Amino acid sequence: MTIKHFVFSRFNVQYLEMVPFNLGLDPEKWMEERIQLFFDYCYPSVRHQSQKNFQWVVFFDSRTPKVLLDQISAHDADGIIEFKFTDHWDKMDSEILNILKAVENDVDLIISSRLDCDDALSEKFVQTIQTKVTQEKCQPPYALNCSNGIILDVNSGIYYRKMMRSNPFISMVQDKDSLDRSIFGLQHQVVSDQINTIEIEDPKMWLQVVHGGNLVNKSSGLPLAKNLSGEFHVNSRTDEAKVNPFALVSAYLKYVGVRTNNLKFKIKQAIGNSK
Repeated sequence: MTIKHFVFSRFNVQYLEMVPFNLGLDPEKWMEERIQLFFDYCYPSVRHQSQKNFQWVVFFDSRTPKVLLDQISAHDADGIIEFKFTDHWDKMDSEILNILKAVENDVDLIISSRLDCDDALSEKFVQTIQTKVTQEKCQPPYALNCSNGIILDVNSGIYYRKMMRSNPFISMVQDKDSLDRSIFGLQHQVVSDQINTIEIEDPKMWLQVVHGGNLVNKSSGLPLAKNLSGEFHVNSRTDEAKVNPFALVSAYLKYVGVRTNNLKFKIKQAIGNSK
């Protein structure tokens, strides 16, 4: 069985419109922070993948200033970024499909993995996905979701253990007969509702970074009293910072409160259904 594995990322597509509208931030300042986050977290984690047989395609807004593209290219010492340009989110689905269809006759299966440019992967992420594909007998298309990962709150320095279904790191497996949509053709939250999904339960497969400029992501999960930056090869801004013990206790109490409320809800629901 022959496999082609792509990792697709979206760096700043439509940033001139979406950053002011969704975040209320200046696009130029946002880009400065975005580049820093990219090279602190995302880039080193991709660079340190144990399995090197994959292609990393990063989509940039076609209006991105050349000076910033040159800056990113200069930092890409290993030449692992394949630059692609587009002017609209809605075009990415067809543009990715064009990339996949260009190799559809050369391989048996094509893997497409999602990665946000301010997040990171475990060093064994690509290897784990590829190994699972070679073991599975499922008819494509199907998805592979690494359920277990870590959330880092940059402001507090606290790492959280988190389980997420249909998360932003989900992968899609397709053959030439099932290339009707790409991994960005669906919101990641609904992929598992529409495509047969296999859950991979290995621990700490990804790192989601909460840094204050996120649109949706928030800190949640079980707080951990240790620094996990080394496990993802990231240049964490919190490496030297000591986590405030009161902040850690507060985060843990919040976690216990959420779990308790969830349990109460399930008990009430069970009692109601039994009547």
